[in-house]
Amino acid sequence: MDKISLKAPAKINLYLKVLGKREDGYHEIESLMQAIDLYDEISIEKSDILEVECDEPSLPSDDSNLALKAAVLLQRRAYFPGAKIVLKKNIPVGAGLGGGSSDAAFVIRGIGELYDINLSLEEKLELASVIGSDVPFFLSSGQAIISGRGEKISPLKLPLDYGIIVIAPPAASSTAEVYGSLKNHLTNRQDQILLKREMLSSSFYRMLKSFGNDLEETVFGDLPELEEIKKHLIRSGCINSLMTGSGSAVFGVFRSTKTEDFKLEEEIKQNYRVYFCRPILLPPF
Repeated sequence: MDKISLKAPAKINLYLKVLGKREDGYHEIESLMQAIDLYDEISIEKSDILEVECDEPSLPSDDSNLALKAAVLLQRRAYFPGAKIVLKKNIPVGAGLGGGSSDAAFVIRGIGELYDINLSLEEKLELASVIGSDVPFFLSSGQAIISGRGEKISPLKLPLDYGIIVIAPPAASSTAEVYGSLKNHLTNRQDQILLKREMLSSSFYRMLKSFGNDLEETVFGDLPELEEIKKHLIRSGCINSLMTGSGSAVFGVFRSTKTEDFKLEEEIKQNYRVYFCRPILLPPF
């Protein structure tokens, strides 16, 4: 096999708590993440050099691109000649949906399959944590509580019988700037959310109503239209609506898996990117 094609999914943060700032400069977080069926498309071909091509002009083509960074670090760990990586971006950039992190994780998978590289899961997780905070999640089943700065993963088994609407504004959000602007009282919450390792739909929906994102206040101050989108989704019948990650996308969870059941205002459909999605599980790495 000389070429492989993969689909790298997005994620949403069903809740996100910022617990404090670490000595290494990162923030200690706790978050429940769920993979969703919104995908970037990746093609990887054997080559004598490492290179990346992307149809999104705002993304770099050097190793600050997480997909190429993943390939460079993997090559240092387990030598292979090279790879040509072609990315078709369908996941909005700077929206808190984890597209770059997912691309990196699936580049590790794809190159591993092309060159028959057999790293242990522990080695892959170690590599992923160096690439970026969200990358280890995409080596999980697609449902997990993540903690630390994102490198600690606790798998869960959650329901999949619900729909998700993701609304992404034109403006992107910078994770570094959002965390750098956090107010002190947002970093000191120590209250715990206790989830069972396996949950029925009824229990999950009850807890979902109480979930929040500690970064919303900071981002909504700069992008107040996001708060209006959130309010609209809740008025429209969503169980809950949250910003995902550090933004700028907002999502709503609704009980029906039939996307045609959910009606949006024409203004939102005209001015924002709208995606109707479902939660998914990821194949084993």
